[in-house]
Formats: sequence, C-alpha cells, structure tokens
Amino acid sequence: MIHDVIAAIAGELNRFLQSKHNITEEKVVMSSIVNLDGSVAVQEPDKIVMTLANLEMDKSQSNVGGYTKTSRGGFQKYNPAININVTVLFSAYFTSENYLEGLKFITSVIAFFQSRAGIFNAQNTPAINGLVEKLQAELITMETRDLGNFWGIMGSKYLPSVVYKIKTLPIKHDLMFPEIPVIKKT
Repeated sequence: MIHDVIAAIAGELNRFLQSKHNITEEKVVMSSIVNLDGSVAVQEPDKIVMTLANLEMDKSQSNVGGYTKTSRGGFQKYNPAININVTVLFSAYFTSENYLEGLKFITSVIAFFQSRAGIFNAQNTPAINGLVEKLQAELITMETRDLGNFWGIMGSKYLPSVVYKIKTLPIKHDLMFPEIPVIKKT
C-alpha cells in the first residue's frame, strides 16, 4: 500500500508541475538520493526526487482489536489496522547552472500541497480510491542543526528540499480467526 500511495502522489504532482510550468516532461522521480554503495542514485539531473524518509506508527489512532458479530450470531476476533505516517522528502536535484530552476520547482511542490490544503482523497487523487479514504499532508520544518543530521542519515550533501508527513495509512491484512459461538444459558 505504501508504494501505491507514494506513486499516486508522485503522479498527481507530475501532472500539477506539467500544467503549472507548461512542460511535457515528468519532473518527479521516486528514488533514493544515493545508492547503497554511495553513488548518486538519480542519473538524470534537473528532477524533483521523491524519497521515503521515514515510517512511524500513528499513535493518535486506536490500535485496539476486538470482536465482530457474524451472520450466524457468533463472534469473530479481528486485529486492528496499524496506522502509519509516511515522511517524504522532495529534493531539487538540479545542476548548478539550473539552481534557480530547482528552487522554482521546490516552490511548486509546496504550491501543489497548498492547492489541495494537504488533503488527498478519491476525488482529487483517483489512484488512491479503494486504498484509503483520505490522507493529510503536513509540512515538516527542521532547525538548521537538524538538517545536517537528516542529510547525513540520507547519505548525501544538502539539496534544496521540503519534507512532508503523509498521515495516515492503515496497514491491514484480514486474517480469518475461527468463529466463537455464542454461549447460551439453558
């Protein structure tokens, strides 16, 4: 599900950038900044690189299981979904000659999220229909000292960028538990 949601947002962002800047090229690529061996992962310059930076459990959502009544009057146990928040990094990977162009596209990424009020649903992002009812994007700001640590963890030098937290993806696999019959007093 994470991959579907990230791809859906990237697709919508690409369409937004194409419309806003009157271009046909897809500017957003989903990739790490660097490969495991330390080499640059993105081969084409002048792109917005969309990178999954972190996953965290959303503790504001209930993760308590329970029982549901079956059609035969018994009960069946269910495990709750694990609600995940996804932190996504959008980096301007532009050549030094196109540095200002990169800043323009980072500004457009912010405008994209602002234009939707940070909301993604089936109406404005059809690719998430059937996956999740609604997602909420929140801009994450970091202090300058934290940026150095963040980019160190990413394994790269600083690039102009913006970070968004996408809330909340319910991850669930319906495991069938045996039905528990009703105990009747005789």
